[in-house]
Amino acid sequence: MSTLTATRTRAVATIHDAFRTLEGDGFEVRRAIPSRRYEAIGPFIFLDQFGPIDVQPGEAKGASAHPHAGIETLTLMLEGRMQHKDSLGNISAMGPGEVQWMRAGRGIIHDESPDDVMRRDGGHQHGIQLWINMPKGEKHVEPAYRHVKRDEIPLIPSLNGTVRLIAGTVGALTGPVETSGHPFVVHASLTSGGALNLDAHAPRELALYVMIGEARLDGHTVTAGQLARLAPGDTVELTAAPDTELLLVGGDLLDAPIVRHGPFVMNTIAELEQAVRDYHAGRMGQIQ
Repeated sequence: MSTLTATRTRAVATIHDAFRTLEGDGFEVRRAIPSRRYEAIGPFIFLDQFGPIDVQPGEAKGASAHPHAGIETLTLMLEGRMQHKDSLGNISAMGPGEVQWMRAGRGIIHDESPDDVMRRDGGHQHGIQLWINMPKGEKHVEPAYRHVKRDEIPLIPSLNGTVRLIAGTVGALTGPVETSGHPFVVHASLTSGGALNLDAHAPRELALYVMIGEARLDGHTVTAGQLARLAPGDTVELTAAPDTELLLVGGDLLDAPIVRHGPFVMNTIAELEQAVRDYHAGRMGQIQ
């Protein structure tokens, strides 16, 4: 005799508006993580959406050379083109549908700027940058970098758009970004709208962020620029309006308090002060 275990649909716990701020060399972003109400969603301590925006010739902006330490960055390029350079010597061009993961660890300098064509001709630009907190005891590991091509990202079967698994596991599929904190990232472009049902039992914490359009779940409507924190459960069941673009992000809870100062994220004030000293002493390298 078999025993059936009932699945639980994740309910909406709270809904929050992202706030607008300036980043990098002066471009506007919507910031959904952190907020006054929460510091993180799973291991994610930062979620910025840049665009969608039409950039005129000569007006494209990025984030020129700057440091990071104690985190990993995960950048999703949805439209437009950027170029990455870092103090490890990596140089790569990032196009639509591609992803870049960077482990800052003990410290790295990088530059994220529009490529020459984007600067000259302008165009449509849209993307997401996430920060993944590194666990206690691993914040001083060596930095690393990976450029994930579009065809490396598995597609979750869907009849109403494109659903991509960036990180985590859904059924037999596993996303290409695997790191500490068991991050879970799904990017869905639901061109025809309609229902989206996903296995989401693995992430301990999970949130839905709507970039474009709107989604309805658990009797709530989440519109563009809003983040819905979801309660524990096994599945996500939502209905989207046509041409909706959204993210599901989550994973394990943080394992220690975090102490931030700009691009540096550590667990103690002493670690933070050391990161600042390392940067000013040139120990994070430089971009050639």
